[in-house]
Amino acid sequence: MYFARRALPDRYLEPWREQFGELVRPALRPGVQILDVGAGRAPTLAPSCRPPGCYYVGLDVSAEELQLAVPGSYDEVWVRDAAVRIPELEDRFDLILSYQVLEHVKPLDVVLQNLHSYLRPGGRFVALLSGKFSVFGVINSLVPQQLGVSAMAKFLGRAPDSVFPAYYHRCWYGAMEQMLRAWGAKEIRPLYRGAGYFAFSSVLQRLYVAYENWAARGKRNLATHYLVVAHR
Repeated sequence: MYFARRALPDRYLEPWREQFGELVRPALRPGVQILDVGAGRAPTLAPSCRPPGCYYVGLDVSAEELQLAVPGSYDEVWVRDAAVRIPELEDRFDLILSYQVLEHVKPLDVVLQNLHSYLRPGGRFVALLSGKFSVFGVINSLVPQQLGVSAMAKFLGRAPDSVFPAYYHRCWYGAMEQMLRAWGAKEIRPLYRGAGYFAFSSVLQRLYVAYENWAARGKRNLATHYLVVAHR
């Protein structure tokens, strides 16, 4: 996907993965136990980036997605809806990762309660998710799934099998803040970076950036994405 970065605000310059990685890095100690939620064929943390003795577990609703992962991606896998509590995972993990997954699950409050129970005391949870009240989130909520898949393929070059149903259940700042209230130390960073969805039209992209600049001045519930770090 191409768009002229020089025409976009500076907030677009830092890659998602680097921002996410900064929050993950403090937990990457030798022997760390990690749960990767919903990554399927593409583990959030590649084997080459894991510390010595790391034990890496994958949780995904799709057995097919997990099977498409490169051999050695996971030390253990669970095929289960994240909203279903798995007693065997409770109090096991030092770090839980969720990269662009939480907008695809519901009910989100139940999912977060489950993930909280899977962490050891002091364990860290890091997530990147899309916002419900972003322009693309609103459109995606209104447009039939098949039409949305076709549009993503045509305008953004996304492969149809890489587009999954998105519910955006409670995926906004105020709701996230409420759902994480019982957790320990936490931070929810609103991010405003949705211009790529309008790369097919320079006029629409300019109009969108003007709107987004307005939203970025304190309208946290209108963020396009949220970067979350929370502890048990």
